[in-house]
Amino acid sequence: DQLPGWCYLAGKALARSSRGLLKGKKSPHQVGLFTSHANLQDPKTNKLLKEWTLVVTPFGLLKARLPCHITVGPLDPHKYPDSDKVFVALKGRDSNPDSASDLLVNYDEARKEVMIISSGVDVVPGPLVGDHWVRILLHLDIKTSGNGSVKIEEMQCANCKVETEKGASVLKSIKSHKIDLRAKGGNVTCLGTLQGNTDILVSQESNVNIEKLQGSSINVTSENGLLKAKYLYANSSFLTSAAGDILLGNVHGKRAKKTSLKQHFSTKYSSEGSLKAFTYRGEINAYVLRQTGEVNLVSQEGSITLKVPATLQTSLKLSGRKVEINPEIQLQEMQTVSSEDRVAVMGEVFQKWFPNKKQN
Repeated sequence: DQLPGWCYLAGKALARSSRGLLKGKKSPHQVGLFTSHANLQDPKTNKLLKEWTLVVTPFGLLKARLPCHITVGPLDPHKYPDSDKVFVALKGRDSNPDSASDLLVNYDEARKEVMIISSGVDVVPGPLVGDHWVRILLHLDIKTSGNGSVKIEEMQCANCKVETEKGASVLKSIKSHKIDLRAKGGNVTCLGTLQGNTDILVSQESNVNIEKLQGSSINVTSENGLLKAKYLYANSSFLTSAAGDILLGNVHGKRAKKTSLKQHFSTKYSSEGSLKAFTYRGEINAYVLRQTGEVNLVSQEGSITLKVPATLQTSLKLSGRKVEINPEIQLQEMQTVSSEDRVAVMGEVFQKWFPNKKQN
């Protein structure tokens, strides 16, 4: 059930201006609004219930604990050159101002912490109005309950932590030292480029859809949902799924490991390091563009399909109940070893080492 409101947060804090708290006053300029993927249509009946303008200092924390949809976005730096304010607006279909009575919005000057906390406000999101980038140096710590969704767009922050239950998480064009995303059934969508060491942990039926992640370390863990990534750039990346498919586009880095315990794994890999992929019952489809380290693909009960360009120089070790090699691939020094229910084929495609274990 949807209750009658939506909560919008646009924040930025950079400047060296005065500190304080102004309650219930409208901002002098229109603030850009950003949507969540859930309920993209903002009803025209939504009305402004209350606005807050917080005067803040740099390098603080934005902490939100809400049972509603919340969006975080930048302000126009030309309209707000001092970059010392956080605007919070609450809208809903019910024009009763008492709807905001359970919403606490405050700035703790001593702790440099913006707090947005509520136990009684439920909301639906609003439409996209503005889209501006501005540097923000707040730590973001946002947690929603129930169906509350989170969207953060075009932000730069020291740390970004988001936790939802059934609500969706949408992050677009984020630059942070550390990105930490958690969901218990809600989908996680990463749009544009997310830069920073990233940990994504989702459970139940949560799907993870990644456009581009870039960082030293990337870890993504899912349970039953689809894990899909178009581009990964990392020194070390680890992706695992208990029962969902893993579909990867281009993976670049020194070390990458993927685990899919039951379902399907697919990747296109280009690296100067190693790649490891494991499935229990699922299939593995891999296209290795280039590599200088070890590529190890293992499926306990599924099949493995490996594709390589004609220019790849490597060594192969293929083993399984059945091994098929395209006749266009000319192996040098090929050896075949057969046992009771297995066959192993080893050979050289020029030089370098490339193991592939195929168990079905």
